[in-house]
Amino acid sequence: MVIEPLTREHERGAFSCEVETITNFLKNNARRDHDAYKVRVFIARKPEAREVLGFYSLVLTALTPAEVSREAEEKFSRVNATPAIYLAMIARKTGTDGVGEQLIQDAFERAALISEHAGAYALALDALNERVAQIYEEYGFERFIEGDLKMFIPLKTIRDALKSA
Repeated sequence: MVIEPLTREHERGAFSCEVETITNFLKNNARRDHDAYKVRVFIARKPEAREVLGFYSLVLTALTPAEVSREAEEKFSRVNATPAIYLAMIARKTGTDGVGEQLIQDAFERAALISEHAGAYALALDALNERVAQIYEEYGFERFIEGDLKMFIPLKTIRDALKSA
């Protein structure tokens, strides 16, 4: 599997996932937003093909420290903002098992690299539903508020996991 930044050579037309708004984003807005640096979109494809099998997008954000964790509150209360990387979307083409795991691993690696060049405390996301939130919890994500779908994982946790892998 190759995971790389989105370009005009990537074939997005056949992509379809379980969520229509995510499918539509990739087909209609992803390249424009990527080219304008509103988000950075990374796609998964087979080495010999241009067809998009999955994608994710990253953008920088700031979170309220008290909403993140006690540690974040202690570190960032002076500026009242916790720098973070937001995993805006992530999806795999229906029927492509294993692609999602590779995408999340790549997102972790890129987030760790970004945090080495620009301060960021966590990787954050909004889970689609409770079932998806439970999947993210298996990767180490925590909920901002119990029962809520807004989640984060400290980048230190990601860096430590990458070092031990």
